[in-house]
Amino acid sequence: MLAGDGDVVSGHHNKLQSAIARITPFSMLAEAHRKMTGPGSAQR
Repeated sequence: MLAGDGDVVSGHHNKLQSAIARITPFSMLAEAHRKMTGPGSAQR
């Protein structure tokens, strides 16, 4: 892992998100990230 060969993902939801992110276009990932981290996202 120090060489960057693998990763560890804990939790079923996180594993699903990680798997989906590999096949999702970057523009869709960027939009999802914007919604999760944008202003007011803490109240959701």
